[in-house]
Amino acid sequence: MSEPLYGTPRAHQPPLGPLSPLIDRSSTTAQPDAETLRACGLAEQAGEFYQRLGHRNGRAFESAVAALEGAEGAVSFASGMGAMSAALGALLSSGDRALVAEQVYGGTSAFATEDLPRFGVVVDRFSSVDLDALRAQLQRPAKLVVFESPTNPTLRVADIGGVVELARSAGAVTVFDGTFSPPPIQRVLDLGVDLVVHSATKFFGGHSDVLAGVVAGRREHLDLIEGWRRRSGGILAPDSAWLLQRSWPTLGLRVQAQQENALALARGLQAQRSAGGIVAVTYPGLEDHPDRALVERQMTGGGAVVTLELAGGLPDVLRALDRLQVIARGASLGGVETLATVPAFTTHAACTPAQLEAAGIAPGLMRIAVGLEPVDELLGDVLQAIRG
Repeated sequence: MSEPLYGTPRAHQPPLGPLSPLIDRSSTTAQPDAETLRACGLAEQAGEFYQRLGHRNGRAFESAVAALEGAEGAVSFASGMGAMSAALGALLSSGDRALVAEQVYGGTSAFATEDLPRFGVVVDRFSSVDLDALRAQLQRPAKLVVFESPTNPTLRVADIGGVVELARSAGAVTVFDGTFSPPPIQRVLDLGVDLVVHSATKFFGGHSDVLAGVVAGRREHLDLIEGWRRRSGGILAPDSAWLLQRSWPTLGLRVQAQQENALALARGLQAQRSAGGIVAVTYPGLEDHPDRALVERQMTGGGAVVTLELAGGLPDVLRALDRLQVIARGASLGGVETLATVPAFTTHAACTPAQLEAAGIAPGLMRIAVGLEPVDELLGDVLQAIRG
């Protein structure tokens, strides 16, 4: 098949016709002849046929992601976990071994440890901020190395190039969760990563009104992932794809403003540490971040997530959450609204206590995903919530 059934980078076209993309909700499309019906039905020919195999809105979004990432293509899904599970499921077979970082999103960790072994896949863990640990794990053959950076929610930064070099020398494919740091913050395919997965619900959607995921990379991997999507039925719906198309032109502006807000909030909270009962403020853009050199090498900013650890641990964090008046209590990121959550209760609720400890997630850690509200209102809200 010469043309893939997913989006690929397209040459720029000058504006012509409707400036807002149209939504094509038709679940099936009539064909001109029996041969076209056969070719589309067997996935030998791209085009409008049946929406489980692809549709215009989805391919338009995928093409935008492929162009942004500098990828050969992109395949979209109904959720971020749909995208991640497809990437792992399509590339792994019984008897394969996958190395999954301890510091990954809780849903990825749960899928890797609870589901993959049921299909005969061996899963071992490693620390994404310890290259020696990965080097030791790669002494035995591995098919995939799965990691993210900055890590959710501890905000440590992995040496992406170092991980890629070790994985490649061992013949392993790298799968990277780029949700926390999409372009323009970080371009991981340029650093050698094979596949990048995004929860498009987050920055790409940006308005808390769409659930979506996407995988970008080379065709040799994407063809397998698209086949998994076609057979499993996890395709992104046209209306969701349209919402992502709507949000796309403001992605760079939103990310820039959110990063500026996050840095200002982190600095403001850091300045109040002695008086506010704050044990630690973590943000990749702060000068005292433990991985500062890597941040400067790999990223154009610190992202839009700040974490706090309070002197009173979990009880103090829960009281502070309940006192928030401007910041919403919710478990997402990348949207225009600022959200606060306790990762042990939400993003990593599926993890065992041992997995939380291995990932460095303290029970009383508060994660703040910064939006576009005035930063003085955000800082004031956090401080009044902490001080009561």
